Amino acid sequence: MVLLTLVDGKKGPNDILVLVTSYNEPLTFAEWLYIGKCYLDSEASYYPIKEGYIGQAMLIHAINELALGVDFQKVLKRYKLQRKGKSLKVIDKRKPVGNNIEWKTKRISETSYSSI
Repeated sequence: MVLLTLVDGKKGPNDILVLVTSYNEPLTFAEWLYIGKCYLDSEASYYPIKEGYIGQAMLIHAINELALGVDFQKVLKRYKLQRKGKSLKVIDKRKPVGNNIEWKTKRISETSYSSI
């Protein structure tokens, strides 16, 4: 079971943060889309187009760049999305390292994934 918890963000009154607890289960596309909708709604409320901002379109542009194959780190830098402080921990269980049974563990700030 995946649990999504919505909490107030720090940007302003309509800012939404989505906390994800997955209990070692994968996110479904429906859950991923719901998280995306929360982010889009939050960006639209904090950066309203009617006040001259591009709002949620900036997030869509970043996602489009990833879909077109732009390097993940370049997208993070271009849109100033590099996380300060703690970074997302990624455990890649697809390929063992060398002959060991240990798996690669990286922080998202160290990866060069073109998509996540």
